[in-house]
Order: sequence, then C-alpha cells, then structure tokens
Amino acid sequence: MTDTIKQFLEAHVAHELNRFKRGGYKKTIHEEVTAVFEWLKKIKLKDVITPEQVIGIIQRNAVELPVAGGVTELAGEMSQRVIASPQNKKTTLENIFARKQFDDIVDKIGSLHSTRKDIIHRFVTSSVYSQQISEVLYAGIKEYLLTENIVAQKVPGVSSLMKLGKFAVNKTMHSLETAIENKIKRYIQSNLGNTIKRSERALNEYFDETHIIEMGEEIWSSIAKTKLSEYFNEIDANDMEDFIIIGYDFWLNFRKTNYFKVIYTDLVFFFFKKYADRELDVILEDVGVTQKMVINELIEAVSPGIKTALSIGYLEERIRARLEDFYLSPKTADLLSQKKESSKKKETPGKAASAKARLKKAGKVEKNS
Repeated sequence: MTDTIKQFLEAHVAHELNRFKRGGYKKTIHEEVTAVFEWLKKIKLKDVITPEQVIGIIQRNAVELPVAGGVTELAGEMSQRVIASPQNKKTTLENIFARKQFDDIVDKIGSLHSTRKDIIHRFVTSSVYSQQISEVLYAGIKEYLLTENIVAQKVPGVSSLMKLGKFAVNKTMHSLETAIENKIKRYIQSNLGNTIKRSERALNEYFDETHIIEMGEEIWSSIAKTKLSEYFNEIDANDMEDFIIIGYDFWLNFRKTNYFKVIYTDLVFFFFKKYADRELDVILEDVGVTQKMVINELIEAVSPGIKTALSIGYLEERIRARLEDFYLSPKTADLLSQKKESSKKKETPGKAASAKARLKKAGKVEKNS
C-alpha cells in the first residue's frame, strides 16, 4: 500500500466513522428513509415482486422450513414464567379485560341467532346427546317407579316386597323388573325423537338474546374480581407444556395440508389483485406505515447497537474491511498511477516555460548592466 493510498483510506474511514459519531447516523437514517419513500412513490408493487415469488417465500419459510426445537422449548419456559408470575396475585380479570369488550362479545353472541340455533341443533342431534338423554330419562323413570311404588300399586302382592327394599325386589322379582326395564327402554326409544325436538326447542328458548345478555351480566359479576392466579392454579407447568406440544404438532401437520396451500395462495393473489397497480407508498399508507414511523423506529432500534459497535471498535473494523477491499485493489492502484503520469505530463511544459522566463529575465538584467 502506497502512502497516498493509505492516506486516502484513512481519510475515508474517518469520514465514514464521523457519520456515526455524535448522532450523525440519525441524519443519515432520515435522509435515506426519505429517499426510499420518494422512490416508493414511483414504484408499483408489480414492479418489484410477483405473486409467485411471495408464494415461494411462504412455501420455503412457513411450510418447508423445520421448526427449531429451541422455539418450542423457549415458548414452554416463557409460558411457565407467565403462570408463576407474582403479578397474577395482584391482577384481576377486569384489570386486563375491559367491561365494554366483554359486553360487546356477549352482545355479538346474542345476535348470532342462526349460528346459535345451528350449534344447538348439531348438539342435540349428536349420538352422544341422544345416549345421554336416554340414560337420564331411563334412570329418572325407573327411580320414579321404584320410589313412588307404582309397581306395588298396580301389581297385587308386590307392596309387601317393596317394603323390603330394592334389593329384595331385584332378587325375588328379577323377571318383573327386567320386563319393566325393557318397557321403559322401548318407550324412551320410540319417543326419543320427540323428546330431542322438545329439548332443542327448550334450549333455543332458553338461550335467546335477552337471556344471553342476562347470563353475561351474571358471569361478569362472578369473574371480574377474580385474581388471575386463581385461574392459573388449575394449570400446572406440565399442562402448559402439553398444550404447546399439541399446538406444535397441529401446526406441523396443518402447514402441509392442501387446505393451507390453497388458502395462502388465494390470499396472495387477492392481495395482488387489489394492490398490484398501486404505488408502494400507497400500500404502506393503507396498512398504517408512515415515513416518520419508519425513521423513529429505525433510530430506536439501531441506536444502542451503533453506540456499542463504536465503543468497542467493531464499526471501524467493518468500515475499514469494506473500504480496504477497494483501496487495495489493483484497479485503484492503476488509477492512481495513471493520475500521477498525467500530472507529470502537465507539469513538464510549465517547468520549461518557467525556465525560459528565468533565462530571459537574467539576460535582460545582464544587458542592462
């Protein structure tokens, strides 16, 4: 490295470092972001990226990219810290959940008439509900017959047996009880359809909009003052870990499904249909990103890092490494060499003329003497 090149390098390094010292980088960020936003006014979305490229990014990073085990481990550890936080003993539900938000949710649920009826219908017509209501009816009717002595009243001689209790009846009148049970079951089975219809009608009447709002009032009154720790006491660290593993397994499977691919592909093309011919600054404005916001957030994000990088010499090291690549290149050396040769050629005629002038002047002096 020649002295000239070294001087240029050191001057350039110092110049670049000064852009970061005493907050000078803030001015640089402001200038560059302003320039970018001016450029965005002239560029449309379709000029910089295509739907296929976006879909490829999603495919590579959301579908194919392996999820690091450390992510789920960290999520589990952080969730455990949330559950164990002392703040849970000081915070009630109403401290983090506004009453208006709760009322809005209740009102919305109350207004979903068709959805609510559909959910109730699916519930009451399920095999689980049918089985449960059959068992409840059977147990109720049988208990009624035994406790109210209906059998004893209708069948002579059974009254004395009933006084001995249910065990005696089962032992002595097993065939009779079996017949009664079969009769009850046939009755329930033949009337189950009507029973379910009446049940569905009763549930729809019970869960009308007015009643839902009233229940919302009762629920809020019972939970608003409850400390978060009381809810978290029901969930331990193992439960949280299980939930995270379940969610993790669901995502690994869901992201590979054709449904997910069709959905994100459709959304990307929808976005481009709406914004492909729009300038990028308009798109940013629509999503709430402003030039001032970007400048402020960048300054806040990079300031601590720049100060540290300056103090430990890392920033100068990296600036020097980038600039040395240019100043030590053969092309730079050739340029400087050519510059010197050109300067010498320009200086030679000047020196000759100067010498002639000196000689001429000397001749005049001598002549005058």
